[in-house]
Amino acid sequence: MTFSILARDPENGDLGIAIATYSLAVGATCPQILPGIAVVTSQAATNPTIGENLLTRLKQGEKTDNAFDGAIQSDSYSDFRQVALLGNLGKPKVHTGKKTKPFAGSISSKNSIAVGNFLANENVLETMVETFENLDKNSSLADRMIASLKSGKETGGQTRSDGSLLPERSACIMVAVPGEAFPIDVRIDFSFDAISDLSVAYNAYHPMHRYYLDRAKNPVNLPTQDTWITRSGCF
Repeated sequence: MTFSILARDPENGDLGIAIATYSLAVGATCPQILPGIAVVTSQAATNPTIGENLLTRLKQGEKTDNAFDGAIQSDSYSDFRQVALLGNLGKPKVHTGKKTKPFAGSISSKNSIAVGNFLANENVLETMVETFENLDKNSSLADRMIASLKSGKETGGQTRSDGSLLPERSACIMVAVPGEAFPIDVRIDFSFDAISDLSVAYNAYHPMHRYYLDRAKNPVNLPTQDTWITRSGCF
């Protein structure tokens, strides 16, 4: 019961993913990212070890096709999984198990792929990709992905077997910049308006990301957060 957008910025090598779902705490299990290399999600009947296996293989230099196929084959219940991978180069890879609940599938574009299961219809994914690709290119990768999630919800989002709407109760966004010590990683673990809450949380966190990176690198002489905010004019 999940819809996701995996995306990249070919100009600077940024990679990202945004997810919304009825399940709780989606950010804890589905998305994984390796800066400058690839971003992956394991969803439907989520198994985070698939993503861990896949990214480890890529980090060790294994070719993408072999790494992806090997990670899928290592799981005993791959028929219940939906796994997607987007690297910094090349086409995305997707596995949608035959026991994943419909509508389930994926739609890709040059720099993004939308994947989902238990959706109202295929239009959810089509709209997500179109929104991402058509939004003003001056918008950040994160802004484009959050807009993509919002469009997926507005197009029908997730539905129960009887066709009634399933609300998004958790959502997350990750953006990895090559060379940064850690990615942006913002999560809404429980809410009945998770995508809107994610947008608010991301907009609050993003101006502070530079501060937290600086604090990890060298906290000596770093001002308090409130002082830093005042000096930088972030808010």
